[in-house]
Amino acid sequence: MNREMTKDERFLDALDDLYIEGILAASPEELDAELLAIGEDPDTLVAIADAAFERAHATCAAATCPAPTVTASAAATAESGIDPFAVRADGGLRGVARSFGCNLNFLGRLKDRLVRAEDLSAAFVARLAEALGTGPDELARFLAGPARVPANARFKSDVKPEAREKQSLAEAIESSGLSDEQRRHLASL
Repeated sequence: MNREMTKDERFLDALDDLYIEGILAASPEELDAELLAIGEDPDTLVAIADAAFERAHATCAAATCPAPTVTASAAATAESGIDPFAVRADGGLRGVARSFGCNLNFLGRLKDRLVRAEDLSAAFVARLAEALGTGPDELARFLAGPARVPANARFKSDVKPEAREKQSLAEAIESSGLSDEQRRHLASL
């Protein structure tokens, strides 16, 4: 779906960029305090950071920058199968979210397999697979896997954090900060 962005979408993208610049300038303690103060879900920060990385990576790829190094989490994903969220359509995660009709927070929950796969209809999986540019069977296998901790999650402990328990689709829709229109769309799939 290639369409020109509206003035409002360009404004929201620019606003996201400013927000991301603020996140990058903040210390981990400042970020923790801000998230707690506004009652925000840490997954939101991860989704925003993922979107910023995707934009930066797309810009870098267009400028023929050297290929990124393979991280441990990417290597683990390669060993366990293909991550359909690594196969990005134009526009990165933000473009996938826009095409699918959700926000980055909700998409991040799907990406981290925090939504129970048995709650997802065949139409839901097919539509998400289309937005990701992958096959529905491959996506269904991926989503059925265990929940995972985002690779860039920060923690202050000697013990690595464990992935949260999966939630129902209804819970994910209600707790992801979706607009009413997005909620209706996702519930209809």
